[in-house]
Amino acid sequence: MITVYVPSFHKIEDASSSYTVFRIEVVIGRRCHILEKRYSEFEDLHKQLKKVIKTPDFPPKKVLNRHPKVLEQRRQMFQTYLQDILDSGKIPKSLISFLGISLSSNDKLSLATSIDSLDQLSGHHGICHQPVIAFKDTMFKYHQQRGGLPDIVTQGVVDAIYRTK
Repeated sequence: MITVYVPSFHKIEDASSSYTVFRIEVVIGRRCHILEKRYSEFEDLHKQLKKVIKTPDFPPKKVLNRHPKVLEQRRQMFQTYLQDILDSGKIPKSLISFLGISLSSNDKLSLATSIDSLDQLSGHHGICHQPVIAFKDTMFKYHQQRGGLPDIVTQGVVDAIYRTK
């Protein structure tokens, strides 16, 4: 399964120009690789995709394209756009190329086959988006009683988490 995140954007300033790039995280199974693309590159992809599939709505070009609210809205729309195409079933070759996914020579993968087999793709991948949940061991231990009766719910949570009994 392929999942795409567009978590952020930032401005790049060269000596002669400045432009905004969108960070893209492509997650395939437990592997992830990161790339950056400009609006014009997304626009080129959209033109290619329109020739082969019915595409979702594409973020329009706006006059105030440097405004943070406009860029944030565009970032969200790019993420939705890419994920909608990936969720539609068949993945066009132009999208595979855009996302920088390379097929290994051993894996002659037909793009119409199951997406599960994409876990065997080669490339420079790292691990990202690893959820971490942790609680301090003293989070509920020192709950102060407010009334005369014990709080059964709080005590139940404390007992369930810390197995104090």
